[in-house]
Amino acid sequence: MTPPVGVVGASARAAAMSLVRAGYAPWAVDLFTDRDLLRIAECVRCPLDRYPDALPELCDRFPPGPILYTGGLENHPAVVGELARRRSLWGNGPESLAAVRDPFAVAATLATAGFATPGLLPRSQSVPPDGRFVSKPLRSSGGLGVRFARSGEAATPERYQQEWIDGPPMSAVFVGSADTTTLLDITDQLIGEPWLHAGAFAYCGNVGPVPVTAGLRDLVAGVGRTLGRVGRLRGPWGLDFVLRDGLPYPLEINPRYTAGVEVLELARSDKSTSNAIGKAVYYAPHRLTFPRAGPWDADLADTFDPWRMPGFADIPAAGEVIDAGSPVLTFFAAGSTAAACRATLRERAADLDRLFVEESTR
Repeated sequence: MTPPVGVVGASARAAAMSLVRAGYAPWAVDLFTDRDLLRIAECVRCPLDRYPDALPELCDRFPPGPILYTGGLENHPAVVGELARRRSLWGNGPESLAAVRDPFAVAATLATAGFATPGLLPRSQSVPPDGRFVSKPLRSSGGLGVRFARSGEAATPERYQQEWIDGPPMSAVFVGSADTTTLLDITDQLIGEPWLHAGAFAYCGNVGPVPVTAGLRDLVAGVGRTLGRVGRLRGPWGLDFVLRDGLPYPLEINPRYTAGVEVLELARSDKSTSNAIGKAVYYAPHRLTFPRAGPWDADLADTFDPWRMPGFADIPAAGEVIDAGSPVLTFFAAGSTAAACRATLRERAADLDRLFVEESTR
């Protein structure tokens, strides 16, 4: 019998589902305890005002066994260290986080290895009037707090200024071991999509896998091997990058389970003619109360199959109040191409718009 495995982070549902696909019995501590998560795992909700410091204590409610973390916790190495002290950690500890979450150290490492990187303004330099830069928190996740830098803006201890690279946002998923780092595949990223009511730089989903040239794949794999070696990265992890003139410009390393993993798993299990799977995060266009019924009910009523692509996921409890601009739920689509997949996602987002407008007028 496999041991129970814990999942902790802002949202645990996707990683818990991956564990079920791999034959494990997950439990979880996160901020939402969504209804579809409750179908597959015993879970505890962490109060927002105690997140993430309360996670180790809340995890003590569950039986001994390994644990892995999801998005956001890479910004809290002390919490990760405490989790690792109490349990076997599946993933990257504080030392690895320090190596790959420092944007200046990462840029220097990649430049030395001959890879293209976005320019970074020295901490002593303010934003020049020419050129375009993005101001990013050192503790960044999901695009939260990212914005365009203002001319003359000075650096702060909490933020850095990265050159804006114009091009399609993409992400790669790797798996690291003691001996090697393997590129699994590459997806397009959905970032700041207005049709999902997302903020300008907010993460809104992945579509893939996408076909790329052998040259680009080799470059991305090389970046991954360099970072994996320097950071001693273990398990699944991700790289966000922008493609410009055939070159990948790394933007951020996510040294833990990423949202793209789920897309690749579902794409590999799909037995239809679909070549791409897309997932999109729908953000609240206005303050709303999640309705008692909707198209997601079929996913909650169907016999559970971890390999079936759901229509909807991360489904809140009926009656939950969600503020404008906050994530509501995730939805999926399949397509013969990535472009067709995106088109279907947009259609389904429009359906959600109509549903939530109707709910707000009742």
